[in-house]
Amino acid sequence: MGASPAEPAKGDLAEGDLAALPWLDVSGVHCEGVVWDAALGRVRFVDIPRGRVFDADVDTGDVRWFDLPAPVTAVHPTTDPATVVVADGDGVALASRDGLTERLAAPLAGRPRIRMNDAGVDPAGRYFAGSMAYDQEPGAASLYRLDADRSLHTVLTGVTISNGVDWSPDATLCYFVDTPLRRVDVFDYDVTTGALSNRRVFADTSAAAGMPDGLTVDAEGAVWVAFWGGSSVRRFGPDGRLERTITLPVSQVTSCCFAGPELDQLIISTSTEDLSPDDLRRQPMAGMIFRAEPGCRGRRTTEFVI
Repeated sequence: MGASPAEPAKGDLAEGDLAALPWLDVSGVHCEGVVWDAALGRVRFVDIPRGRVFDADVDTGDVRWFDLPAPVTAVHPTTDPATVVVADGDGVALASRDGLTERLAAPLAGRPRIRMNDAGVDPAGRYFAGSMAYDQEPGAASLYRLDADRSLHTVLTGVTISNGVDWSPDATLCYFVDTPLRRVDVFDYDVTTGALSNRRVFADTSAAAGMPDGLTVDAEGAVWVAFWGGSSVRRFGPDGRLERTITLPVSQVTSCCFAGPELDQLIISTSTEDLSPDDLRRQPMAGMIFRAEPGCRGRRTTEFVI
């Protein structure tokens, strides 16, 4: 399921920019949530409307998957290598290759108009997961925090499409995307309590093509953001200034993470959602997983504590 296309001509790119190459063709509908599972040594991600949870070897391209009740919107490793934590239609659950094993939280049970969306694990092993309305009703969603004692806390309300969430290398900052705002926000973060405070704009992306979606923070504290409708992943320095762009031959770019033993490969997920038949003919690689080598390294993914 791998791919080895020709490298794009250097003249097609701006100085300092890079093109991502297609890596895995999993016939994805809406692939999301790429994350590196260091204990497994594989990349994990989901195809939301199919409820499919994938893991892939970064060296060989070997792909495995299992199916859960759709939708499944995010997957992360836990302190038990045989178990993952997932966000889904009702909330948050533990799962294995045999299916859902334990429901941890169900804030959306009985609310079919809303599902969970992107998620992340904080440096202390807490799970942050946000939601969105299927019709993208403004302000209908929230961001939740699930602690190791299984207590659920609503940390943000009035959200529309809760997306990328990640932390600075020193754990003092938390970055967050509410996609329709067309910006990346940053909070001061108390890693002892999991509290967010002092929300402010980190990067205003309103002039950029597309809208911010998933994100990841590298070892230098720069923030890499996938742009839905923007055919790109963009790197913003710790000061919020745009430093670099990775281009893709598809428009709906959903998430990114650093992977591999050296955390030096940037893995990028994409989607076919909202694409017309003509769009799909022009973008035959939509829904694939892409890979780039940006010349910097990421940070080890924290496992959710169970």
